[in-house]
Amino acid sequence: MKTKQDFYIKETVEIGKWDINLNTNSFFWDKKTKEIFEVSEYFIPSFKNTTAFFNRKNLIGFKSIINKAVENKIPVCGKFKIISADKKIKQLECICQVDFEFNKINRIYGFVKDISSEEERIIKLESVIQKYTSVFSDIHEALIIIDTNTGQISDCNKSMLKLSSYTITELVGAPYTILFPTEDSSSIDLNTSFFAKETILKTKKDNLIPVQITSGKKFTIDNQDYLVYSIKDITENKQTEENLNLLSLVASETTDSIIILNSEGKAIWVNQAYMKLTGLTLEEIIGQQPNYLSFGTKNNNEILNKINQTIKNKKGIKIVFHHFNKHNKKYWLELNITPIIDNDGICTKFIGIGRDVTATKKKETELKKILEVTNQQNNKLLNFAHIVSHNIRSHTSNLLMVLDVIENTNDTDEKLSFIEMFKEGTEKLSETIENLNEVITIQKNNNTLKTTINFKTELEKSLIPFQNKLSITHNIPEYLNLNVIPTYLENILQNLLVNVVKYQSPNRFPKLEISHQNKDGYHIFYFKDNGLGINIKKNKNKLFGMYKTFHENEDAKGIGLFIVKNQIEAMKGKIEVESKEGQGSTFKLFFDEK
Repeated sequence: MKTKQDFYIKETVEIGKWDINLNTNSFFWDKKTKEIFEVSEYFIPSFKNTTAFFNRKNLIGFKSIINKAVENKIPVCGKFKIISADKKIKQLECICQVDFEFNKINRIYGFVKDISSEEERIIKLESVIQKYTSVFSDIHEALIIIDTNTGQISDCNKSMLKLSSYTITELVGAPYTILFPTEDSSSIDLNTSFFAKETILKTKKDNLIPVQITSGKKFTIDNQDYLVYSIKDITENKQTEENLNLLSLVASETTDSIIILNSEGKAIWVNQAYMKLTGLTLEEIIGQQPNYLSFGTKNNNEILNKINQTIKNKKGIKIVFHHFNKHNKKYWLELNITPIIDNDGICTKFIGIGRDVTATKKKETELKKILEVTNQQNNKLLNFAHIVSHNIRSHTSNLLMVLDVIENTNDTDEKLSFIEMFKEGTEKLSETIENLNEVITIQKNNNTLKTTINFKTELEKSLIPFQNKLSITHNIPEYLNLNVIPTYLENILQNLLVNVVKYQSPNRFPKLEISHQNKDGYHIFYFKDNGLGINIKKNKNKLFGMYKTFHENEDAKGIGLFIVKNQIEAMKGKIEVESKEGQGSTFKLFFDEK
């Protein structure tokens, strides 16, 4: 008669059957049982070879299962370990049943199943549970598990207790609203996995803490749904955010231009002042490399390359340079680029602060010019004072010496001759004083108002007395007007023309060519003659000096060019000369275009 177990065995191939007939003292293992014990299909089980698969402890366990079945006359289930024929330790589950007939045991039979893999899974699962229980308890972030049906807190970790100031017994079993004020608790969704939001957590001490709450995936245990929530204190983040907003506001409103670049040198933020300075829009800036604000060929490429190389090398730089914006407006830019280095020493960003210092540079330039003019005037004054005092002392010494002779001689003829010498000396002293007055007048008239004069008209008027004395050509245009002091211009032209005649070469008829050009903000006039010329190398330090002469002419006084230089400089111009001895000279007059 087939039993229910026989039917089950046929349907369940993973379960083996064994049988011990006590009447015939024979053993039976089916195919599956032999596979479990890892013996061949020809293996014949017996008491002796069966017990060989058990160690002492497991053999006692197996016998205990049989004894229970005999004593209780019911099927008994138990677990034990064997060592298979291939030396593998296996965990088996066995059902043992005793067959009685006339109160006598005829056979013991049962079923066996290899549950090694199931036991391994259970052990692993227990290990994982233990591991994650430990992680859950010790993780830095605060964690709570909420029953989504009741809204009660079913578990929490140490960080949650520390953050909330509650004890484990106070939190577990309490409604989650204990942690959140009424107006914030409704925003926590108990039915949605994977959501994140910022809210306020209320501690046991009634402190309100800004937090970010994040839910994981909903899971079910015993038909109960749960959600794990991670709660992060973002007080520091909020403070940092507030500070950043404040700094952003300050940076946005400051008059200095500010740009923030990523580690690759591409713009990620700029303020209004930056856009105003460069003339660029936000769309033209963000994501682009400033390079640095290069627009066309007018900018200094050497400086721009230096700045770009600095950014490439993750370094800082502070530099002032001339620049042009998008609309080709010229300005002076003071630029300070600073790399932002993180805790690992890696450059993450650059902050560039630029400032239009055109007004400052203009004042610096003006001050520099004033200092240069002051130094020049001081040098001129010292030189002038030295020369004049020397000449006056020389003349007065001569006069005193002549007077002494006149007073000490009784010879009338001799007295008369010395009186003539005294007269000549007083004339030279008078001439020196006149020269002194003329130079002083020039210095005093530096601020005399200029007048617009047609240069060609003034030149041709000055040329009239010299038409028969030298050959003159010029290309001065009709429209050319100068803003000058009229008497100074007249004297300058007069002196230059007189010198052409005075210092002409004895070997050729005097010739003068006058030309003009505009260059670097000046009207430049060239007076080229074919006279005696000057040895520039020899007389470099004497040029335009007071009482400095270069030729043996009796009427050479060395005052004319000195006065010319002072007069043209008083009108913010300058004079230069090129000359070759024996060939002639070219005087260049520079008049400011303004």
